[in-house]
Amino acid sequence: MTIKIGSHKIMCTRKSDHKAYLWDNIYELRQDIIDDVMIAVRNDKPLDEPELKRKALLIKKYSRRLKTISF
Repeated sequence: MTIKIGSHKIMCTRKSDHKAYLWDNIYELRQDIIDDVMIAVRNDKPLDEPELKRKALLIKKYSRRLKTISF
């Protein structure tokens, strides 16, 4: 089965593969946000708000998909 997310296509043989893929992306985006904030605070630089907002929206989107797959 082929699953299309945005411009990405992934081949999944099982629903659990897709769940794992979504969870990995959510976790990676959360780590990116934390790293960006910590670096900005440490270096006294302003945050790149559009980039943080984009990552937060992706987390929200992937979380919704993960929730619908789980049921």
